[in-house]
Amino acid sequence: MLNADPALRPTITELQADEFFTGGYCPLRLPTTCLTVPPRFSIAPSQAQELSQRRPLTALDNKGIDSMEPEVCHLTDMLSQINNLLMAKPLDKAVIRQEEAEDPACIPIFWISKWVDYSDKYGLGYQLCDNSVGVLFNDYTRLMMYADGDSLQYIDKAAAESFLDVRSFPPALGKKITLLKYFRSYMSEHLLKAGANMARRDGDELARLPYLSYWFRTRSAIVLHLTNGTVQMNFFQDHTKLILCPLMGAVTYIDEKREFHTYKLTLLEEFGCTKELASRIRYAKVMVEKLLASKSSSAH
Repeated sequence: MLNADPALRPTITELQADEFFTGGYCPLRLPTTCLTVPPRFSIAPSQAQELSQRRPLTALDNKGIDSMEPEVCHLTDMLSQINNLLMAKPLDKAVIRQEEAEDPACIPIFWISKWVDYSDKYGLGYQLCDNSVGVLFNDYTRLMMYADGDSLQYIDKAAAESFLDVRSFPPALGKKITLLKYFRSYMSEHLLKAGANMARRDGDELARLPYLSYWFRTRSAIVLHLTNGTVQMNFFQDHTKLILCPLMGAVTYIDEKREFHTYKLTLLEEFGCTKELASRIRYAKVMVEKLLASKSSSAH
């Protein structure tokens, strides 16, 4: 294709017949996350066996403390986007047309649909919207079970990733896997799923699964930060939720009726927003600043 002589380059028909396009697994659609991280092809039927034999990957090349840098970058971008919106004074528009700022294409691929706090003994358990579950343990290790209920991913304190399954794992992980199954069972039986009516898009199943990086509780909300940059706030009093995605430059609001609305932040600058949404975005600014402060302190 790159031959200097155009006459020697393959034709379109020849390209279509190339093994690159005809062999292996070719998805119809790729998730937006492919702009920043490789897709997850573990579900590809033709490559499942091949991938299961690969050596476990290491998160962000196992660079230790440097692995926090992208998360700090995402938080910095998010804070800048929020500040730009608030400086535009979205409440002061002569006519507020918040609905004009909606952009369904920016709906997040992942959000936390359930969570249970058992950090007094073990850690925080959570379920993502694709039905995968995870635990951030008190010792700062993490364990995730994919939606298939069989595949496991373990992240140690140094952010090194290991891929396992429920039938074959090191004995040292036995207790953590038992706890993960307990969290999964409890959330399945007792908790409502946030955003349960939202359909998954084609290709979303190929997105690399994020895990919970950090969380904390305030008197008003629980704040959850995922490794893909997403920050989620679940408010205790009215059960509303705010999901901020710096990569999409968007905010998703799940209201008291559990209705799901996603807005581009730049469009909210233009069209304004209601007091209800603005107050939560102002709160989010303070929480993102707090997250940034915690990341900075942990780096020293």
